[in-house]
Amino acid sequence: MEVLAAGVGWALNNVSPQKVLRRLGLAYLATNTSIPWEELSSRLSPEASIAFPGEPTFSISTSRWREWHSPDVSVVVRVQTEKDVQETIRYANQHGLPFVARSGGHGATEALADAKDAVLIDIRGLDKIQVHESGRSAVIGGGASVKQVVHDLWAAGKQTVTGICECVGFSAPVLGGGHGWLQGQYGLAADQVLSARLILPNGDAVTVSEKTNSDLFWALRGAGHNFGIVTEWDYRIYDIQNPTWSYEIFIFAGSKLEALLEMTNEMIKTQPPEVTHWVYILRIPEIDPDHPIIWYAVTYDGNVQQAREYAKPLHALAPMNVEAGEAPMPDLAPIFYMGIDGVGCAKGLTGLRFPIGLKTYNVQAVRKAYDEIDETIRRVPELAGSFFILESYANQGVQAIDEKSTSFPHRSDEILVTPYVMYLPNATIDPIAREFGEKLRGHLLRGSDDPERLRAYVNYAHGHESMGAIYGWEDWRLNRLRNLKAKWDPENKMRFYNPIV
Repeated sequence: MEVLAAGVGWALNNVSPQKVLRRLGLAYLATNTSIPWEELSSRLSPEASIAFPGEPTFSISTSRWREWHSPDVSVVVRVQTEKDVQETIRYANQHGLPFVARSGGHGATEALADAKDAVLIDIRGLDKIQVHESGRSAVIGGGASVKQVVHDLWAAGKQTVTGICECVGFSAPVLGGGHGWLQGQYGLAADQVLSARLILPNGDAVTVSEKTNSDLFWALRGAGHNFGIVTEWDYRIYDIQNPTWSYEIFIFAGSKLEALLEMTNEMIKTQPPEVTHWVYILRIPEIDPDHPIIWYAVTYDGNVQQAREYAKPLHALAPMNVEAGEAPMPDLAPIFYMGIDGVGCAKGLTGLRFPIGLKTYNVQAVRKAYDEIDETIRRVPELAGSFFILESYANQGVQAIDEKSTSFPHRSDEILVTPYVMYLPNATIDPIAREFGEKLRGHLLRGSDDPERLRAYVNYAHGHESMGAIYGWEDWRLNRLRNLKAKWDPENKMRFYNPIV
């Protein structure tokens, strides 16, 4: 009866046969046994390993922030050298198997589910971090995590632009542009890249930089998920300016939304490059049992007096609570719920994201989104864990870079807003959740500067957005990406993360 139930479940829910076999404890049947994996093993470094379904290391490597619409993996190769990556890609190609890379396991977009019976290349062993003697750049392994990079550099008296969520792989944000605390001072994460070692979809290794394979270097910084697997970065780093950063966290009732965002629109007009506004709209029944609250933080890479003076106008809006403090930059992520144990890294939930870039807050549009959250969570309590994140980074460093110099298309945006629809896995909730997320983004899009043209950050994209929304609406930009894709990946092997074609 269990076998029948599993078969019916697969037929009704479009679950792959491989996953059904694994659920029945028949994992050994889920791997393509006609492929002599020992042959690949003989080509790998002694420290590398291959894992199959049912083995503990397989589960460790395939566990993801979001299991929903994740790759269907038949074998894991845990690599330790650049050559290991090359050999694995070539072997997968030889046997007609798709392959995907894994570092932080935080990628969540629809195309990942198109990877069937895939070889997962776990690159977390490539995590070297070495500061050059000059102190102006560092070698960073393609498999390092954001937390590793931030903490290791800080210990060396250095800092750089990275993503914020600690459990995310360092490389993935860079490939899509990469927002972070320091972007107002130094630009996006992608703007810090001096060169990279890239394994192409055919297994060849190349160096990309302004002087070597410059066309591919352009594509890698903003649309890089489509072109290969980075094993190593040469990356700009900077001296630490302040041993501690200042922050203030305000809790506001939803009734303050209009006044708060009108004030924010004024504040960001003169936002210093050292400042980030970080906002959540979410349900915390212990604070307000009836409606979502607004969690509003300002962080400042500067002295306390300057920080408090900048945030002073917010106190006039009578917040329900204020928490002020100081912390070294590496300690900010947990304070902002982006630490290893925070909501940004929590596993076991289905998480759908619907990003939109904005020039300014349309207060009426955000009010509609707030009311939509309030009403939907009352009607569908399973979605009560969802939240609305509003990231307003300083952009002086970002906009100082020529918009044509990289493939990242959204340099003129001032604000990144993302509805995170979070819930326990539940197939009956899936369509409701997607409709909810699209409605929230729709309110903001209709109230934006260009209602006909969504701008969606590639690293957060849900996966149903158009190519123009993700990679830019300019014809020259899209055509250049398509031409580069045809040149460097003519068989479209790298197609599992917001693909260009």
